[in-house]
Amino acid sequence: MRRIGIFSGTFDPVHIGHLGAAQVCLQALQLDKVFFAPFGKPLIRQADASAAQRCEMIRLTIAGHPGLELSEIDLQPKPRYAVDTVGELRQRYPDAELFYIIGADKLRDIPGWKDAARLMTMCSFAAYPRAGYDASALCEDLRDHGAHVRLIPAAQVTMSSGQIRAQLRLLSDAPGRLLPQVAEYIASNGLYQPDYERMVRQAVSPSRLLHSQGVRHTAVRLARLHGLLMQKAGVAGILHDCAKNMELGRLQFIARQARLPCDAQTMGSNALLHGPVGAQIARMRYHISDAHILNAIRYHTTGRAGMNALELVIFVADAIEPSRKYPGLGLMREQAQEDLRLAALTSLTGTQKFVKTKGLSESPLSLMGIADLRARLRHPVKEDLAY
Repeated sequence: MRRIGIFSGTFDPVHIGHLGAAQVCLQALQLDKVFFAPFGKPLIRQADASAAQRCEMIRLTIAGHPGLELSEIDLQPKPRYAVDTVGELRQRYPDAELFYIIGADKLRDIPGWKDAARLMTMCSFAAYPRAGYDASALCEDLRDHGAHVRLIPAAQVTMSSGQIRAQLRLLSDAPGRLLPQVAEYIASNGLYQPDYERMVRQAVSPSRLLHSQGVRHTAVRLARLHGLLMQKAGVAGILHDCAKNMELGRLQFIARQARLPCDAQTMGSNALLHGPVGAQIARMRYHISDAHILNAIRYHTTGRAGMNALELVIFVADAIEPSRKYPGLGLMREQAQEDLRLAALTSLTGTQKFVKTKGLSESPLSLMGIADLRARLRHPVKEDLAY
């Protein structure tokens, strides 16, 4: 007889605790498979991420783990109850023994679920310990209601999706709670943050939005590659060009009102001024207070001496994102995999040559950035670029 585990939940987002509980159930109960069954329309709270996004995060989490599978059985437009899920799986697998996997914190609620008495005849319950709950006593109470319950011999799960959402809002990648590939997906799609993409969409052209999406994706990938904070990279990436489509007169007005320290050359150029003004807009309109993000927006066009890790990530991502097409791009993309400073230097020197051929004045910030990067790259030990 086949033995199947059913792991239902919102999974907003799925985390390492979910993965560990499923793996322990798979082994302890000798299950043939465990289905992760995310709710399409959760009963209690509306999910922050869409059903499709939550499914993709589950796929990323269970990839490479035999016996764990995604089930779309509960991706319905109306709420589904456990009795509906178990009943449908019983129809699909009439000869299987079904185990409904649940945290010990939810055991007390089961007798009040829809058609609970019938549900208890259709499946057994596999409970995993949760911090702050007497799992053994709760299992015994549920047995008194006629349920078959197994307490899984696992360490207490101390994390929750709510805690992780709070960490993500604080621009943490929730290390030790989220798998890196899930944190990358979250940052690349702007999940669990204010909807900056929707806000930016109203301020820039469609082509500029496409570019900003590409910068965000590239910046997050580079941040993960170099061991940096992906959520910060994602926010800076989508906002870096928030002022790009403003007319020069409007940029100048904002710069004067905010008393931005811009020289005459910067004040006379949209290409140069949209960075400093963009940082001001990010601070005032999008309520960004993180100094690293603001500086990454401010200097993403010119660069500067002493660029930190996030500034380098955004500067390089802006230069190499997928829609870019110009000579030497392949080399810069290769350099970005190994050393952000080298890729930034290649970009700055390339821009310097282009500016000279056009007979334009070079940005003092860019010239200082070139000299600084050359000096840093001569250093025999690679510096710590953490931010």
